[in-house]
Amino acid sequence: MVPEPERILGSPETVFWNSFRHAPSRYSCLRGRRLDFFNLTLASVLAIGPALLSAQAVAGPEETAPGEALSVSLDLEAGIGGFTTHGTNFGAGRVDVRSGDVTGNTSWSEGYAKPNVGAEYATGAAGTVYGGLSAVGAFTGGEGDAAGYTRSGDGRVSMETAFLGWRSGGLFSEGWGEDAVDLSYGRQEFQVGDGFLIQDGNLDQFNKGAYWLAPRRAFRRAGLVRLNTAPVRADLFYLESDRDQDDTELAGVNLEYRRESLGTLGLMYFEVLDSGSPTVFGARDGMDVVSLRVNGLTLPALPNLSLWGEYVSEGGGARDGDIDAHAWYVEGDYSLSAWPWSPTLSYRYSRFSGDPDPDDDKRRDFDPFFYGWSRGWGTWFQGEVTGEYLLFNSNQVTHMLHLSASPSEAFSGGVIAYRFDLDQDNYYGTPVSGRHFADELNLYLDWTVNEQVSVSAAYGIAVPRTAAKELFGDKRFQLAELAVYVSF
Repeated sequence: MVPEPERILGSPETVFWNSFRHAPSRYSCLRGRRLDFFNLTLASVLAIGPALLSAQAVAGPEETAPGEALSVSLDLEAGIGGFTTHGTNFGAGRVDVRSGDVTGNTSWSEGYAKPNVGAEYATGAAGTVYGGLSAVGAFTGGEGDAAGYTRSGDGRVSMETAFLGWRSGGLFSEGWGEDAVDLSYGRQEFQVGDGFLIQDGNLDQFNKGAYWLAPRRAFRRAGLVRLNTAPVRADLFYLESDRDQDDTELAGVNLEYRRESLGTLGLMYFEVLDSGSPTVFGARDGMDVVSLRVNGLTLPALPNLSLWGEYVSEGGGARDGDIDAHAWYVEGDYSLSAWPWSPTLSYRYSRFSGDPDPDDDKRRDFDPFFYGWSRGWGTWFQGEVTGEYLLFNSNQVTHMLHLSASPSEAFSGGVIAYRFDLDQDNYYGTPVSGRHFADELNLYLDWTVNEQVSVSAAYGIAVPRTAAKELFGDKRFQLAELAVYVSF
C-alpha cells in the first residue's frame, strides 16, 4: 500500500506537504540567488549564445574509422531552461520535499550536458560488436522546481550509459533477416510502445538536479535480447531502476506485430522480482503486470486517422498484500494534411485506478512505473502543470483535447486542454468530497533553429476544482517555461 499521509488537520501548506511526501515524481553556479523568469531567460540565452552562432559550422558527430571494421562516434547533448510559477500549487506554495519549508511562488533554472561516445566493430560473418558510454552533468538553480523535488545547488556529474552489445548482422539473414538478433547488457535505455509504462529508468530529483529537463533516462542495469524479425518481433528484458524508483528489479517479455501500413500491436508481461522499501511507490515485490496495446493503428478507409491505446492490469500477491489495479487509455489523432499548416486534432481518454480504501491490505491504486515523454507534449506527463507537479498517472481520470500545427518546417506549436478527475475520493489517502480535481490549458511552441539547436517554450494555467480547492487552495496555478537544446 502507498503510505497514507496524515489527515487534514491544519493549513493548506500542511496538506500539500503531507500529500507530496508520498507522491512519485519524474522525470550550482546559481546557488542562493533569487531569479525571476526574465533573468533566467537572459541567462539561458547568454549560456547558449555561442552555440547558436557556431552551430552551422558543426558537421555532426565526429567519426573515426581506422579500417573498415571499426567506427567510433562522439557527440554532445546539452540543454538549459528557465521556469517561473504564479499561484504555485493553487496557492499552497512550493513545498521543499526534504525540509518541508514553504516558499510560495518560485523561479528556477536548470541545465545539463551529456557527452557520449559510441563504438562498433564489424566482424563480418560473426556480426557486429557495439557499445556506448556517456555521462550527465546537471544542475538546478534559483529557488527550485515547483514540486520541491530539487532546490538551488542540486546537481552532480554521474555515469549515464555504459553497455556492450552484439548484433547478428547477416548471420541469420537467410531465415530471419539482417540483424535479427541483438543482445546487450549494462546501463542503457529501454522503451516499450509509446512509453506508457516503460521508458525512463532514472528519476531526476533531489541532488541529481534538472527535474524538468530530465536528462537521465537509462536503467541502472538492463539485459536485453531483441529478436527483430518481420513482421513479428520480441524483447526479452531484465531491468533495474535507480534508488529513486525503489531499486525496482523486473523481468519480462514484449511481443509486437508491426506493419508499416497498419501500425503496431503489442503484448507485454513482466514480474517485479524485487524492490526497496515501499516509501514512494508502495509494495511492488511480486507484482505481475500484463499489457495489451495498439500504437499508430491506421485503417484503409480512414487514412488520416491513427488510433492509440493500451490496457494494463497489475495483480499478484505483493509484500504488503494483494494487488488489483489497472489503467487504460484510448486516443484518436486526425490529420488534416491538406489544410494550411497541416493541423492535427487529437482526443484522448485515460483512466488510472485509485484505491477506495487505502487502509486495507489490498492495493488498488495503479503503479505508473517508468513512464516517459516519447510522443511529445502531453505524453505521458499529462499537463505541464498538473502532470508535472500534482498528479502522476495514478488515481486519475483525464480528458485531453489537443490541436497542433506546423506553420513551417522550423516551427510547430499547439494548444492542449485537459480535464482532471480523481478515480476515487482521496488524494494519496487524504479524503475529498468531490472528484473533479482541475482543468488546465497549455500553449506551446517548438522552434528548430538548425540541425544542432532547438528551442521550446510553453505556458500552462490550471484552474482548481472541488478536490484541489479542498486540498490546496483556490488560486490559478500558472507556469511559464523556456528551454534551449543543443546537440553536436
